[in-house]
Amino acid sequence: MANITAARINNLQSSIELILGSGSGENGYGQSVSSAPVNNTDDTVDATDMNNLYADILTARIHQVGPGDSSIAQVIQNENIVAENTSSYYLDQVDVVGNRPAGASEDPDGFKKGIIAFETLMTQVQTDKALLDDSQSTLEPAISSARTSTWNGLIYHEVAVTFSSADARRFFFNAGGELRISANNTSASTAKGLDWTTLCSEVGTVKFSATSTTSVGGSGSAIGNYGLTPGFKTIYQKIGSGTNQGVYAGNIYTVKARSDIATRIIFRIEFNDVAQVGNIDNNVDGRLESTLQHKRATGTVVIQAPSYYNSQTLA
Repeated sequence: MANITAARINNLQSSIELILGSGSGENGYGQSVSSAPVNNTDDTVDATDMNNLYADILTARIHQVGPGDSSIAQVIQNENIVAENTSSYYLDQVDVVGNRPAGASEDPDGFKKGIIAFETLMTQVQTDKALLDDSQSTLEPAISSARTSTWNGLIYHEVAVTFSSADARRFFFNAGGELRISANNTSASTAKGLDWTTLCSEVGTVKFSATSTTSVGGSGSAIGNYGLTPGFKTIYQKIGSGTNQGVYAGNIYTVKARSDIATRIIFRIEFNDVAQVGNIDNNVDGRLESTLQHKRATGTVVIQAPSYYNSQTLA
């Protein structure tokens, strides 16, 4: 059975360090890692090296897909041989471990302990680096603004989202974090107010992630955290269809975003009650509310939440 070289395990270690550790750019969850590069004099690795990798790879994998992946297993110190494909029990002419008869060589989980199994799972961890399983996350309220007086024309809600550092912002999004924006208009009694109620419902929840903005309705974009500039960009838009009264079709809900400094994102959420030519432009009634939440990693990977400030309210 061939020895597993230090160079090979170091390749695994650098790969998981890039994803689970600080990384750089669009890589890195900002977590402490158990594994470290090895430099063994005999150019081989032992069970401790493998098990430190096991801990790190499983931490990242559970974060991504939940606790169901059991494709690798821990190597047992002084019992398993570190192997390429299948790790068998270490045997001598006597019972060297004190609890297994000499001659019992088959480890039923041995195929999970070979370095190939570790490398295969590491490739999947790299592919799925942006995933965050629901069981490993928490959806938390952030900030909102509401208006109860009638309105017309263009009004907007502007929110500054601030992270403790540029790296904290990277880690939030790299680990699958999302900033979520929604709106509702309740207690409306006029056709125009009810049309805004419908439009807000059709928008659903706008999800702003590392590289995109999506929602169940309307037009999202391929702009996320890494696509922002100091100037506002439209990242989402939904145009009303006049469901309750056709004359009120064309009202527009728009979300814009920009990043003026490395630790801050600013959202401008616009409610544009467009006047139709030749028609009386009635006011919008109801209680209009714009809300932000965030989804962040809180399981095997724990990410710090940002802070929020309303720089412009709807009132």
